[in-house]
Amino acid sequence: MALRSRKLSIPRLLHVGTACMCDVASLLADHDFDLGRVLVGSGPGPSRTLAEGVVSGLRGHGVDVLHRPGLCGRLDQAAALAAEIIQEGVTVAVAVGGGRVIDPVKLAAARTRTDFVSVPTTISNDGISSPVASLVGKDGARASHAARMPCGIVVDVETVGSAPAPTIRAGSADLVSNLTACMDWRLADRLGHDRFDAYSAMIAEAAARPVLDLQDVTSAASHEILAHGLLLSGLAMAAAGTSRPCSGAEHLVSHALDAQLGTRAALHGEQVALGCLVSAAAHGSPLLAELRRLFSRIGLPLAPADLGLSTQDLVDAVAAGPSLRPDRWTILSERLRGPGDAAELVAAAFSPSSRVVELAS
Repeated sequence: MALRSRKLSIPRLLHVGTACMCDVASLLADHDFDLGRVLVGSGPGPSRTLAEGVVSGLRGHGVDVLHRPGLCGRLDQAAALAAEIIQEGVTVAVAVGGGRVIDPVKLAAARTRTDFVSVPTTISNDGISSPVASLVGKDGARASHAARMPCGIVVDVETVGSAPAPTIRAGSADLVSNLTACMDWRLADRLGHDRFDAYSAMIAEAAARPVLDLQDVTSAASHEILAHGLLLSGLAMAAAGTSRPCSGAEHLVSHALDAQLGTRAALHGEQVALGCLVSAAAHGSPLLAELRRLFSRIGLPLAPADLGLSTQDLVDAVAAGPSLRPDRWTILSERLRGPGDAAELVAAAFSPSSRVVELAS
């Protein structure tokens, strides 16, 4: 059998450091970015102040800068940015903020084939480095759009470490979910529904496993572990050409909760944490016990009530999850055969005395 060739574009700038937000201009110049005209996007909150520092640094280097604050994760904002990039001859697009800032700039840059640089102010999910943009459309529904991995990523550990604690915990859950996602991927391959890629899965799992040993998410060392892991997650998805290495049943559960709850939805990573427990229980995996211990140590939800949800809320999300992406075979596709199966899986995930029969290998 002929081997498939693999083409992988990796960021030419990848910098994780302390107090490096003020160095963005020199980092871009040192890594041969065309600084003819730079667009900097930010949000309406704290990221705006941080972005203004980046803008000042760029202007201090003689760069022509357009600053566009107020980004909040909408698809129409991505479209407007793409038009401006074309009209104004922007050579580099920089996003300073969380996912609601990064994703519209990421998609606009991808659609216009413009170099994109991610400067996250939080590490709440792997969107800081992934080739996917999650945006809210005009119907109010969130959807994922194919983009490109950033050409540059600058993570200031001090900045992301000062973000609200729930965002850091959420990032931990989004990263450790690579482990359940890869279990799903292997299952889908074994059952003939997808093609497993060992190379990208190895990257995703190697990124996630250090999270299992975290004792806290308050130290600079833990923030650096999370930042490096989330960056590797983006590389895994780019290598695979799909989000498979980092997104399985646990993400379907979170997306279903988003659809059900609307503005009452919790942080993506917090909901993914509940989905991870359901997925590990459904697989009959010893990972379930490890996840419970980790979540207990670092303050992630161990039950629906921890996020203000009822058990029925989660049961409904588990039942609805597979319909959101019928093309993505996960453990839920395999285990949800009858009307009571979702409730059984939820009970197994959150009742230590419950037992789930392991899948035959």
